[in-house]
Amino acid sequence: MSFGYSVGDFVGLTQLVWKTVQNSRKACGEHGELTREVENLHLVLRRIEQEATKPNSLFHGTKDDGNTTQELKTAIAGCHRNLRILDRTLEKYNALSDNARAGKRFWNQVRFGNGEMADLNGLRAKISTYTSAIVVFLNLLSMSSQGRVEQQMDRQGSELRKMRQSLNWITATLSSRSEGSVLSTRAGDDKAVWKELRRELGKEGYSSSIIMTHKSTIMDYIKELGDRGVL
Repeated sequence: MSFGYSVGDFVGLTQLVWKTVQNSRKACGEHGELTREVENLHLVLRRIEQEATKPNSLFHGTKDDGNTTQELKTAIAGCHRNLRILDRTLEKYNALSDNARAGKRFWNQVRFGNGEMADLNGLRAKISTYTSAIVVFLNLLSMSSQGRVEQQMDRQGSELRKMRQSLNWITATLSSRSEGSVLSTRAGDDKAVWKELRRELGKEGYSSSIIMTHKSTIMDYIKELGDRGVL
């Protein structure tokens, strides 16, 4: 792999996800929310594993200057890190006696005998966000060329290029919080979409003046992502 992950790395990660799926099923059931999240991640990573074995894999030389590939690497690394924590937590939970497990509400925080506290909701949310981000970056890489607005943002300097990268993460985060993308859940309501994007960009450190200056470009880019099937 050209960006630091070998096929073997992905095989190992996929195996870890499947192990976590089994532990999640044991801890909260076949149809539990956490189980569904980890199963979704397993499907996404299987897609990457299969793509990585192709001679003409989209990971070997991409249409951009490496930004999207690096974003994908960052998302995978973050996912891997939180997945290891989750799997260890589930194993500890499953090792508890039936009486001990009955006294712990799984979906809140689990406190183990040594005083360790595990925020399972937080881990689930992080994995959901990273899964959505991986899908966004995979879809961007699979495009044969950059979109018109994407090209414009990259050509206009580092500020808009960085903002485009932030928007990719923001759309993934918003998608992970609801069923569907930020566009599908706010279809026909540009004001609602803009309100969410503006708030999230503010959290990323962009000033209100910068955000408002580029409002039309931001909205055009998000629409372009939706039109091209990225979201």
